[in-house]
Amino acid sequence: MISKAQIQFIRSLDLKKFRDDSGCFIAEGDKLVREALSISAGSLFRIKMICATDSWLDQVRPAKDHPEIELIEVSESELGRISLQKTPNQALAIIFRDQSILHEFDSDNNLLIGLNQVQDPGNVGTIVRLADWFGLDGVIASPDSADFFSPKVVQASMGSIFRVRLLTADLIEFIKSLKPGYPVYGTHLQGQNLYTSELKDHGLILLGNESRGLSSDLMKMTTDSLLIPDFSEGRYKPESLNVSIAAAIVCSEFRRRGNG
Repeated sequence: MISKAQIQFIRSLDLKKFRDDSGCFIAEGDKLVREALSISAGSLFRIKMICATDSWLDQVRPAKDHPEIELIEVSESELGRISLQKTPNQALAIIFRDQSILHEFDSDNNLLIGLNQVQDPGNVGTIVRLADWFGLDGVIASPDSADFFSPKVVQASMGSIFRVRLLTADLIEFIKSLKPGYPVYGTHLQGQNLYTSELKDHGLILLGNESRGLSSDLMKMTTDSLLIPDFSEGRYKPESLNVSIAAAIVCSEFRRRGNG
C-alpha cells in the first residue's frame, strides 16, 4: 500500500524545486518505465521506486532482475491519485539522477544542440528524442528553457532522456569554454541556405525561443547562420517553423551529408 507521505513526495516532483532538491524525477507509463528498467549499469540514472498495478508487476516482474528497487502495488484509483497524466498507464517510476556527474564534451568531434529559451516542454522533449535518433552527442539548454526532467519533457522524449547527454548551462559561457574555431551554427531567418552551406562534422547547433528566435547576444557568437528555405513559391506561408521541426530538418541535413 502506498503511504500519504509517498503520495505527497511523488506529487511534489511536478515542481522543479523539489526535483532539484531530491535529485528525483518521474517517468510514467508502461513504455517509459520499461525503458528506465533497461538503463545500463554506470548510468547517472537509478530507479528508486516503481508504483504499478498488479497486472503490470505480474507481466514485467521487475523484482527478478532489480531487487534493489522498491515496488509498490497500487490500484487503478491509487495510480490516478499519484499520476500527473490525464490517463495513467499501469506504472510510474521515481528515478534518481546523480547530479554530481558532469558531462564533458569533446570540442574536436561532438555535434551538439543548444536550446536558447525553448520553453515548451513538448518541444524540448521532442528535440531530446531527435538528438537520440540522429546520434548527436548532447543537448545543452539555457536555464530559462523547459527543465529536462519535468514530467512533460520526460514524456515527450519517449525514453531518449535516458540515453542523451544533457546539460543545463549558460550558453554564452558554454560557447566561451569551447576550443577556438569550434563551429557554432545559429538558425535564423536571415541566414544562409542550409542546403548549400558548408556543414562540418562537429559543432553546436543553436535553436531559439519559439516566438523570438535566438537572442542577439547568442547571434553575435555564431560562426555560421543557417536558414531553412521555404518552397512556397509566392503562396501564403507561415512566418516560421516549429522549433522541433526545424531541429529535425537541420539534424537530418547534417547526417545526410555524412557528418557523423
